[in-house]
Amino acid sequence: MPEVMVDGVRIAYRRRGTGAPLVLFHGAFEDSRVWTEELERLSPHVDVIAWDAPGCGESADVPSGWVDADWAGAASGFITALGLRKPAVAGFSLGSTIALLLARDHPTSVGRLVLVGAYAGWGGSLSADALAERIAAVRYTIEHPADEWADAFLDSVFAADADAERRAHARSLLDDWRPTTTTALLPVMAQDLRPALPTIRTETLIVRGTEDARSPRSASLELCRLLPRARLVEIAGAGHDCTGPELDAVLVGAARAAVESAAR
Repeated sequence: MPEVMVDGVRIAYRRRGTGAPLVLFHGAFEDSRVWTEELERLSPHVDVIAWDAPGCGESADVPSGWVDADWAGAASGFITALGLRKPAVAGFSLGSTIALLLARDHPTSVGRLVLVGAYAGWGGSLSADALAERIAAVRYTIEHPADEWADAFLDSVFAADADAERRAHARSLLDDWRPTTTTALLPVMAQDLRPALPTIRTETLIVRGTEDARSPRSASLELCRLLPRARLVEIAGAGHDCTGPELDAVLVGAARAAVESAAR
């Protein structure tokens, strides 16, 4: 895999295609390999770049003491290192929060946002009881092998009729996840980002599957209400993982719109 250095942190990535750039931020318990099918499908239309977030896949471990500004800086530095100018950035689940941090702290780094299965941080998108349950569940993953929690987690990510091969691929990635990365990410994910949302003026699409069991519809509606230039796109029958032709069209459209906007 190719890689770049950002403030001393090695970040690996996968890249395919040509044309309008599209940067993909994966979710928790996975890495850029989760986008394998998307890289194949989207590369005839756009230049697709999928990173391994710090602490994930082939990238270096998360440095000690990182806070949300460091995650935003890593995302911005990654885009700069690749020579991209205000690309479209799409983040799934955890990646949606990192994308929001990027747009909050480095607004000139991103031309369009696509937030899939999104959160304004768990603290900004879940009730107090749901937040406590989510934190407890994530802490359980730190202390126990994947075999003890994988099925329940994947049940919350995929709709009942989701493609079995995609689910199996996601399960295989869990075995390579680093618990130390979860520890580093937990305070970032648990925060409430709502106070910052009105300052983010990047055009944004909030995408969710109608059967999403992890990120409630109320979270998407709140994001649309607080982000000045956001609108909701719902994919019927899809779960938290809502990949497929409808999401592909959204991603390609965002990448091309970002290029057109940057050219003006």
